[in-house]
Amino acid sequence: MLSVLIPIIALSSCAAMQQPDERTAPERFHGEWNSVLANCGTGGNDSLLVISRDRIGFYESAGPIRGAFLNGPNEILIVADVTGEEETSMTAYRFTLSADGRSLTEFSESEEPFVRHRCPASRSLPPR
Repeated sequence: MLSVLIPIIALSSCAAMQQPDERTAPERFHGEWNSVLANCGTGGNDSLLVISRDRIGFYESAGPIRGAFLNGPNEILIVADVTGEEETSMTAYRFTLSADGRSLTEFSESEEPFVRHRCPASRSLPPR
């Protein structure tokens, strides 16, 4: 039940967010992101994050984006049906892109902000 409430609470706090296309992430957020750039393209790092137009993927889970809500040019809330360990849950993720587009910080209510770095396109994994 809690995994259903979190996206609803997150969405209700984003009423003023802009939505050019509510089911797709803007291109500036696309790509592979890792906490350590040396792990780019390996798929072997638990900080792995891959965002594409309509999917989000992590080290052990991935799924389609149900909603992508912008709060200005560099902040996004992504709601996705993420499947991992044979379970699917609707989950909300909030990210802020740095001004130079090189790092993406994930914010959650239970953890400290977590920074990942944009992998070079030549070393990035395809969307999951």
